[in-house]
Amino acid sequence: MRLQELVTLHTKENILAEATTTKYHSVVSIFIKDTNINLVSSIDHETILNWRDNILNRSSAGNWNNYHRHLRALLQTAIKFKVIKENPFIKVKSITHYPDKKYLLSELEVQNLLAFCDNIKHGWFWSCVITTLKYTGIRRRQLVGLTWSDFDLDNRCLILRVITSKTKREYIVPINQQVIDSILLVRQKTMHLNTDQNKNNQIFNITLINSRYFADNMNEGHVARFFVKTSKTLNLRVSAHRFRHTFATKLANNTQTNIKTVQNLLGHSSVHTTLGYVHPDISDMRKAINLL
Repeated sequence: MRLQELVTLHTKENILAEATTTKYHSVVSIFIKDTNINLVSSIDHETILNWRDNILNRSSAGNWNNYHRHLRALLQTAIKFKVIKENPFIKVKSITHYPDKKYLLSELEVQNLLAFCDNIKHGWFWSCVITTLKYTGIRRRQLVGLTWSDFDLDNRCLILRVITSKTKREYIVPINQQVIDSILLVRQKTMHLNTDQNKNNQIFNITLINSRYFADNMNEGHVARFFVKTSKTLNLRVSAHRFRHTFATKLANNTQTNIKTVQNLLGHSSVHTTLGYVHPDISDMRKAINLL
């Protein structure tokens, strides 16, 4: 069996989201290009070790761990369907990785972002996107996947559907007045452009208001490119995922919130995943020491 065929089998068997499926195809393409191996049965321990060293020489431990995780999962499916008997990726460990990225956004940085939006064309739209990300902690794919049927104004919540969920489950997140006002502003500004307001239409769709986007719907790439350009302009590293980390850390560091609540708000299936989103703050650590 070829690796591409295994990806197809694996994604169907596990009912993966489109973005996750794309990631598997990407990792497999990198592996084939680097090793010149396409048959699942031809992958051995030595090949993986050599590939790991190749990755580490040109990239980071974080990338290797990501590739390793995806291919290990793929080969487990190959074992399940008796394509191979053993998974050589299990014998190769992931690498302890301490990323030096700045994960959190300060309140001042967020305010600077919003001030920047006040001075650009269609900035009101991006302000609504930023506000929604800040107060919900949802993923980029969940943001662009929101439709008007997912907006429950009566119960003040958003429905995050299975199709956009990384954990393959539907869940609900409550929203505050700032998010409600942002969504209602989007509705007001786009109603004349999208007169039917079909319940299956996107809430956040930049293509409706900006003719430079040659698409019918907004996608993850549109969001990513906005933050990349904004980061360069403001000399500030910002992304949708950074809002998610900031959201999680602020809630976890609040003494009135427990970690299980944060887990549910982020939609994680395991609390251990949630803990990976929580980053210590020096002032919080100092307060803890002063309690001794």
